Amino acid sequence: MKKLWIILLVVSGLFSSELVWQGDINTAFEKAAKEHKTVMLMVESSHCRWCRKMKERTLKNPKVAKRLNSYVLAKVMEEDESALKSLPVIHGVPTIFFMGADKKILETVVGYFDVGDFMSYLDDVEKKAPLKKKGDIVTLNWKHTIDKAFSEAKSEHKKVMVLVEDEHCRWCKKMKAGALSDKRVKEKLSAYVLLKIDRADQQSMEALSGLRGPIPSFHLMSADRHPLDKLAGYYDTADFLEYLTELAEEY
Repeated sequence: MKKLWIILLVVSGLFSSELVWQGDINTAFEKAAKEHKTVMLMVESSHCRWCRKMKERTLKNPKVAKRLNSYVLAKVMEEDESALKSLPVIHGVPTIFFMGADKKILETVVGYFDVGDFMSYLDDVEKKAPLKKKGDIVTLNWKHTIDKAFSEAKSEHKKVMVLVEDEHCRWCKKMKAGALSDKRVKEKLSAYVLLKIDRADQQSMEALSGLRGPIPSFHLMSADRHPLDKLAGYYDTADFLEYLTELAEEY
């Protein structure tokens, strides 16, 4: 039993330290603008021993990784001259820039730093650009293209919540004005990649399984498009919030 607990703790630590890096600089800043987040941009080199040490010992530390979940992360290789043209001059690697969505530099970290020192840099960054609090306005970013939604879900290791609606559906409008406008509901939905599909769009309705039926309907799917759960019909805020809470616990 003791060995089992040790294995579980190790596995848990591995998952908790997993960082999600964006594919390129432009994607990172687009995401930061939509989600009102700060970008952490790391410049490294394929032959840099200190870069590898920074990533493995500091950035993957569970405490650091947990805080970095609130940032949009991007990496650039020092050898990529075209990408470096859009950045300030660097004086060695690793170099980490903390930048706003407008590309304004908040803090620059040059060289290797251990967990304690790097956490102090995060403290400084968050004083200049406070992280969004739960009480702040939450804007839901609904996708309207199936391939784009599931591609993002794979890259960010998230599930997809599909909403099927119709512009003439009275209950759809009522639910959007009610439950879907509630801050607590928005906070829970923001854990997923969100996809809206109009019931009149027959091609999209046929592209995913299980979408037929009463509307509004919500379909939770894995990143590989496998249906996990479904809720159909109108629900008030309290009932829908309870459903999302149970959903998060189960998946």
